[in-house]
Amino acid sequence: MINIIKKYKHTLVAASLATFMFSCNPSEDINIDPDEPSTAFPSFLLTSAQKELTDNIWDEWANGRRGMQLSQYWASNQYSDESRYAFRTSVTNNLWSFYYADIIADLNEIIRLNTENPDDYVGFGDPANQIAVAKITRAYMYQIITDTWGAIPYSQAGNPDEFLYPAYDSQEEVYNGIINDLNDAIASINTGGTSVSGDVIYNGDMSKWLLFANSLKLRVGMRIADVAPSLAQQTVSAAVNSGVFQSNADNALYNYLSAAPNNNPLNEDRKTRGDFAMSNVFIDKLLDLGDPRLEFYAAPAVSSSPSDPMDVKYVGEVYGLAESDAANTADQNISQPSSQVLEATAPGIWMTYAEVQFLLAEGVERGFVSGSAADYYNEGITASMNYWSGGSLSSSDISSYIAQPNVSYNALKSSGMEWNEIIGQQKWIALYMQGLEAWAEYRRLDFGVLQAPAAGALEGDGSVPARMLYPLNEQTSNGESYTAAVAAQGADLLSTKLWWDVK
Repeated sequence: MINIIKKYKHTLVAASLATFMFSCNPSEDINIDPDEPSTAFPSFLLTSAQKELTDNIWDEWANGRRGMQLSQYWASNQYSDESRYAFRTSVTNNLWSFYYADIIADLNEIIRLNTENPDDYVGFGDPANQIAVAKITRAYMYQIITDTWGAIPYSQAGNPDEFLYPAYDSQEEVYNGIINDLNDAIASINTGGTSVSGDVIYNGDMSKWLLFANSLKLRVGMRIADVAPSLAQQTVSAAVNSGVFQSNADNALYNYLSAAPNNNPLNEDRKTRGDFAMSNVFIDKLLDLGDPRLEFYAAPAVSSSPSDPMDVKYVGEVYGLAESDAANTADQNISQPSSQVLEATAPGIWMTYAEVQFLLAEGVERGFVSGSAADYYNEGITASMNYWSGGSLSSSDISSYIAQPNVSYNALKSSGMEWNEIIGQQKWIALYMQGLEAWAEYRRLDFGVLQAPAAGALEGDGSVPARMLYPLNEQTSNGESYTAAVAAQGADLLSTKLWWDVK
């Protein structure tokens, strides 16, 4: 797996160098000897960090075997231990290593170069904008890391010359740092400055990065609403007032290419393996609601007859089967992920307008945001349907779905259903493919739906894990910091709740 990532880096080096050579004159724009460069180009570092980050949260390991199964979108149809919460130690070690040894190191270097010698790097974009993009990307990543493990190395991370054995910061401290980084980035963005080279998310468009920073800040603020309501309200209000996503055109997406090694990693995995099928938990919920996104999320079971629309059947694999039973299920009898989500150019999603609308609906219910929770909720569903269908679903199709008693916000509230369940369930449907984010929202909103593994859990207390176990490598190579973190957090168990998970 590490060799694959290094291959990606080598490819991206060539791409970034070519972009740099044809986009600016090195002798005029930066003070670097082209024959003996003393440092890496910031454009390469950014491209590399964005790709490795997306691959790391989107591939068959972090997403397919963890996020997508913890959120019960997918089930394993072989090697089903992950569906039963037994996670491979080697994979945990690799995930942690990629975050810290590669991605954080690249982003910190961008910040260092543009802080210490800004005039040398103006050829790669306004130095303040380069720093802002690196800080926003780092904040996005740190939220994923801390929401996976809890307390993590943060204030001393990415600086091995000074902190070879970095201490762990509490999750509260990490969240405070993330908010500060986002505030700094938002304040420093110069939308009139030169665009940032090497940016694959928005092609250097700083007006889009500003919207993303505020939208991410909205997510961060809402994540801590149950444990730090005053800070949450302040953070959410500031984000909304500064400006969040306004449409699907603002979505933060990593656009993959058609050929390896720059194609979607799930596409590459599917060329030789077929370990994942749609989960019965997700399929049954979509069928129960008559959700038109089903055809964009999943493929009909091959044993049905797609040529006859009346005979098409969507069937999910039972979630959490024992390995022998999962392997015995014929692939043709169950629905697989759709060709749309597995195509080479299927984008890796960082954040969408639909998610923002669900966050705003929640903000109304908490008294953080003005407006109608039902209106934001409806717009979240509409945005999700438009994104996944490419606009092929008609407005009448969407409005008919929303008007159903088992979907209508006001009807569900009148029936006694709590807002966290109403918003949470539709947000879960809209977050399809964003397995790690959906897992975080399940832990926070407690919206029901998810089920115990059919054959029982192999590890943990049987409930959906509240976190991942720390990497074994950390226990052996950074043992003193690990031990202190575990003592402060409670225990290194799947059931140990995170700081913001208070219900």
